[in-house]
Amino acid sequence: AITLTSKGLAIAETMYTRHTVLTEMLKGLGVDEKTAAEDACRIEHVISEKSFAAVQAHLEQVTKMREDAHGQ
Repeated sequence: AITLTSKGLAIAETMYTRHTVLTEMLKGLGVDEKTAAEDACRIEHVISEKSFAAVQAHLEQVTKMREDAHGQ
């Protein structure tokens, strides 16, 4: 079992969010799931907060547009 400090937990949650968002963005661009996850693993450690926020906002916008188009 691993125990994280509150600071460590916050970092882990941030990295998980980055990984998930980047993986979904790459898959949405047509990258296969395995490659998208591997690339996201590398990108998540070096992308700036500003660039990540832009990627995340774009993915949210695209997701909402897709949901609206499908009547969800």
